[in-house]
Amino acid sequence: MPTNRIKDLEDHIMQEDKRLDRIEAKIDKLAETVIAIARAEEKLIQLENDRHIMNDRLNKHSDRLDDVETKVDEFSVTVKVINRIFWLVISAVVATAVAEYFNLINTL
Repeated sequence: MPTNRIKDLEDHIMQEDKRLDRIEAKIDKLAETVIAIARAEEKLIQLENDRHIMNDRLNKHSDRLDDVETKVDEFSVTVKVINRIFWLVISAVVATAVAEYFNLINTL
């Protein structure tokens, strides 16, 4: 009977070893998963930081565009005034030339 008992003990130890091996394999997989999750979290944090940086840059560009738009509006008013003055001067020159032409024809 002692041989059977020893054999039973050896079988039990073998089963426990296999069980421990499976548990160790699962723990290794869990450790790898935790590491992968930590890496993914770091990437997400970096992506979030990059998003904030890009958002800040876009806001700065938007502010600059608003400034340019304001300046363009101011310059468009100036250009309209200059355009009107130009056409007034051209009209006056043409009117003077026509008047001089008719004065010249009338004196002949």
